[in-house]
Amino acid sequence: MKNALLFLFFSFTIFGFTKTAFCQSDSIGENFNSPKGKFYLYWGYNRTWYRNSTFHVKGPEYDLTFYNLKATDRPTPFSVDYINPVTMWVPQYNYRLGYFITDRISASFGVDHMKYVVTKYQTTTMSGVITEAASVKYAGSYLNDTVELTPDLLLLEHTNGFNLVSGEFEYLLPITRMFNDKVALKWNFGLGGIWMITKTDVKVLDYGLDNDFHLSGYTIALKTGPRIDFWDRFFVAAEIKNGFASLPNILIHNDQSDIGDQNITYYEFYVVGGYYFSLFGKRE
Repeated sequence: MKNALLFLFFSFTIFGFTKTAFCQSDSIGENFNSPKGKFYLYWGYNRTWYRNSTFHVKGPEYDLTFYNLKATDRPTPFSVDYINPVTMWVPQYNYRLGYFITDRISASFGVDHMKYVVTKYQTTTMSGVITEAASVKYAGSYLNDTVELTPDLLLLEHTNGFNLVSGEFEYLLPITRMFNDKVALKWNFGLGGIWMITKTDVKVLDYGLDNDFHLSGYTIALKTGPRIDFWDRFFVAAEIKNGFASLPNILIHNDQSDIGDQNITYYEFYVVGGYYFSLFGKRE
């Protein structure tokens, strides 16, 4: 919550600066063609950073909580895969379809395909109970005991992935135009969220699998960043997104009763390229 408030303060500070610096007059919009009634579509790629989190998992023969888990994303090495139509779905990607309700406000829907990988062999703490039926090696009771996170104790990856499926409302602020009005600089602000759909590769006490795609929880996120338009038709954008995901229903063995839950705070940076278009003819 603290990070979200700081992010919101940062966003509105930028908003205030750009408005003061570039919007002294109401004429700022005179040289900007109205996007009202237009759609936009974009595609791009992301990197994501995660705060340490707690993971709770429970099955018939164990009940465990792992604290302060470190995790990273897993970017695909840069290659032709990023532009190959067959493999462009493998890296960490973003796509979104939006519609301008007014000159500056739009509503959109899209997917941020992120990846979340708990770092192996890290030192962490664990509490809970493990019976001998679950693991002879780790059987016992634990209370904030220090453990090494070996793969036979816990392996946890949302790598196909940590999928943000969201609706968003956005405010696109015009700043200035350049090069005979062929290029426009704008700044975007957004708020949104809905579902987190994960495909979790997990092993608990050396038993698990790469589970099915599953609605694991929900998310809310704030975003901000610059957008550059070309000929009022194409654009590139670079944005940062700060979000919180609550995952109370993480699959461990698909249809079995084992279940995990986790709250994750994420910081995402992405660069996208997009296109404005209209389905209903020109709107005034």
